[in-house]
Amino acid sequence: MGQFIEINTDRMEKPVVGSNLFSNRASIAEMQQLSNGAEVSIIIQAYNRLDKTKRCVESVLTYTSGIDYELILIDNGSEDDTLEYFQSVVHDKKTVIRITKNLGASYPNSTLKLNELSRFICFLPNDLIVTSRWLENLLLCMKSDDRIGMVNPVCSNTSNLQCVEFPYSNEREMQRKAAQFNRSNPQKWEDRQRLITLGTLYRKEALMAIGWPIGDVGFFHDFGDDDDTFRIRRMGYRTVLAGDTWVCHDHKFRQGEGKDLTEYQKSMDIGRANFREKFFGVDAWDDVNNYYVPYFPYFPKPNITGRPQILGVDTRCGTPVLDVKNWLRSFGHFSADISAFTQDPKYWMDLKTICTGPVICDREEFLIDSFPRENFDYVVVDRPLNRYHEPQKVMNDLFDLCKKGGLVVCKLSNTFSFQSFLHQLGQRDVYNPEFAYHIPQEVVRTSLEKLGEVKKIIPIPFGLDAEQQKLLDTLLPAELAKSQRKEAVEQMSTKEYLLIVEKKS
Repeated sequence: MGQFIEINTDRMEKPVVGSNLFSNRASIAEMQQLSNGAEVSIIIQAYNRLDKTKRCVESVLTYTSGIDYELILIDNGSEDDTLEYFQSVVHDKKTVIRITKNLGASYPNSTLKLNELSRFICFLPNDLIVTSRWLENLLLCMKSDDRIGMVNPVCSNTSNLQCVEFPYSNEREMQRKAAQFNRSNPQKWEDRQRLITLGTLYRKEALMAIGWPIGDVGFFHDFGDDDDTFRIRRMGYRTVLAGDTWVCHDHKFRQGEGKDLTEYQKSMDIGRANFREKFFGVDAWDDVNNYYVPYFPYFPKPNITGRPQILGVDTRCGTPVLDVKNWLRSFGHFSADISAFTQDPKYWMDLKTICTGPVICDREEFLIDSFPRENFDYVVVDRPLNRYHEPQKVMNDLFDLCKKGGLVVCKLSNTFSFQSFLHQLGQRDVYNPEFAYHIPQEVVRTSLEKLGEVKKIIPIPFGLDAEQQKLLDTLLPAELAKSQRKEAVEQMSTKEYLLIVEKKS
């Protein structure tokens, strides 16, 4: 005899048909409101490390106020007293789930039913300690735009320009400083192309759109969080870093806490390769981590009337122009239009996710015909000028597209680097395989000064350590003076130059 299953929908309202995908998804998510009325499902998974788990849970109970939330506590096969502790936690809307054997971090979430979770869902690793107004701030950011699919706080002990470190001597001092930091400020919300998911708040319908369970089960290794961000963004949602909200990540990842460093590196390599395979050659680091944030102190303060117009040229997935948009937001320009030009079609889709203007994929000679002239306040070119077939034409085109008084930001590959020097000395395996004309920085500067005022030239180093720089010094002729040697080593250690130029009015 077969099973009989009845699903009681008497208290549910039929979804209202909207005018677009986003409103239709939202309507379905609203239909699935929990019977317990919770607005947020906070899910904490733990495997041993009871001391950290206690700090995490108790911080949630202490610092999550004014918000109706359910607490889902998952013991992923712990061998200590984690289960007993979870059972002792006092919270009206609490569920404890016991996994008898640890089958990996992704399995427990796959046992949850998305339709039974709240409208907003937060996954907390058990080594996070939340702080005053953490969830309140994340919800304020999330609710500011129906197109925001995920919001991540900044925290300690992380990377990807998401790290904020506070000096503190004990947890009380840490919480006091966090309370001062955690003041909602929309100027600190940053659109990102990838996020390291630590304390992330998700919109339920965004998870419906990408499919449940949230993590692609193909990612046994690292880069699952990059995959989540990419999929949500490619479904049309914004993925935001809330720079106004800080939580403590109680895990010293730079010291390799809890990891075998050899196995960890192997896991990273496999995960990175998995990501490239899935996204047809897009690399989660090389194509996304080209951040321009470190260079904004050298940018002139924006003097823009109306809605800013930004053009990105060969910026890979588009991080540089997204950074400019975020930077303008810090000055009160909350809306900006981004357009893009790329010569590589693999970047087209990700550029479309951040652009409100056109995204053109074509050869460099058609750049000038793709957009209105004197239309952009900022023109950002991530591909070095001397890697184009006709550098002078590209340079002229960039300034033709820029408004008078606007900013052109471009790069020059340093062909006088240690790579070229070693190659000339006969070390054939050390060279830059990407062709670039040998154009000295001074020559490019002279050409740029005919078109605008050069505000700053910033050397971008390879990141060589002190020992590697000493090795470079040994390659130089012995008769060079000390000052000349220092200058030569600095030049050889420079990968590229970033040039910031204001177009003549």
